[in-house]
Amino acid sequence: MVRGKSGWLGSVLVLVLALGAGPALATLDGPSSPEQPAQSEYEGLPPGYDGLPDHVDHDECGGGCAEPRGADRPVGRVLRTEGARYEYVIVGPEAQAEAARRAVEAAGGAIIREATLSALDQTSQIATFPNQAAIARAQDLIAQQAADSSLSAHHLYYFAQSRRTPRVYAPALIGEDSVGRCHLSRPVTIGMIDGPVNPNHPALQGTSLRYETLVEGHMIPNADHGTAVAALMVGQDETGALAGFAQGAQLYAISVFGARDDVEEASVERIAVALDRMVGAGVRLINLSIAGPENQALGRVLRAAASRGAVLIAASGNDRRPQVAWPAASEDVIAVTAIDAARRRFRLANTGPQIEFAAPGVDVYAARTSGAGYVSGTSFAAPIVTALAARHMARGVGSAAAIRGRLRTGIETLGPGTRNTEFGWGLVKAGGC
Repeated sequence: MVRGKSGWLGSVLVLVLALGAGPALATLDGPSSPEQPAQSEYEGLPPGYDGLPDHVDHDECGGGCAEPRGADRPVGRVLRTEGARYEYVIVGPEAQAEAARRAVEAAGGAIIREATLSALDQTSQIATFPNQAAIARAQDLIAQQAADSSLSAHHLYYFAQSRRTPRVYAPALIGEDSVGRCHLSRPVTIGMIDGPVNPNHPALQGTSLRYETLVEGHMIPNADHGTAVAALMVGQDETGALAGFAQGAQLYAISVFGARDDVEEASVERIAVALDRMVGAGVRLINLSIAGPENQALGRVLRAAASRGAVLIAASGNDRRPQVAWPAASEDVIAVTAIDAARRRFRLANTGPQIEFAAPGVDVYAARTSGAGYVSGTSFAAPIVTALAARHMARGVGSAAAIRGRLRTGIETLGPGTRNTEFGWGLVKAGGC
């Protein structure tokens, strides 16, 4: 989805990754290159986000929305490379990489770069094609010759963030007497795939933090989002205001977000590399406060990480749609939505059957690049659930199924039935340290 300053960028920051030469960005309904049909006519892209500003409500359009929203519209934002061609990503087992390459080339496409995800036993390949027919042909050949590989548009993902009026309430809502009092009984490493983090922030200076970025220096955006997410999990603050919910945990943070033309986005390619590095480093709990469209190649990477014991927790997204964003919508990921102090769902939060848990995510007081402020979005609910999962891991709970079971212990049911599409099982509770 494309987000302008008055749209999602103001509320849901987003980023793109580009390994090698710097690719350009384009929307699917933007101008096409001479070699391709107009992107609004692309038929091979999966249904998903519509490209409209996500903080504009239906009743706020006033008839000015160019097109109606709908889950059946094509994805709004895909990475472009030099020559204005759209990129496609193929993820599959290393043993099938050569077969996938031959399939792409036989269809008239070209592999422009690739990376080995050794810890996941997968390979990520980036391809371009001259037209839609070539893409369809490549998909057919890959299905025949590299059946465990997936070819998808090289989608971009977004910070699941929005801004609202400030309030402080999160610790009490999940049953925490004081967030500053809880330290893990033993060290647990939390992985965080997000944007830049300011490791010199006072709330993070006393923590065990390993930080790296996959983005070139001139493309690095501000660190507000990443610093907030990091501090919500491991922050230390004697006043308790910026203390994390899993103090004492070690944090391994990888930034996959870059900035170009005032847009912040992250691609499947860099998300895959970050997951591979974390799994290779033995990280078994990973927070993803990012949101975007369904992507089969990303699904392969998530499945590979989960099969190696990684517990993945992600934000449901803030597009006010009855469709949970990816990666949260993947069956290998625990999807989290955001609620306010009155236990109402965040008005922009996506809904759907994949939602499992709700946590405070509206007017949450959090760290910024410098100082602190109030933030809203499912981005900030997810790390609270991840922090509570870290507490359970510190007590010896390891698998995703076991973590899910423990998080359901003491849950406060919200909405109809025992589980619903708005709140999942309900509001998570701290349950002590």
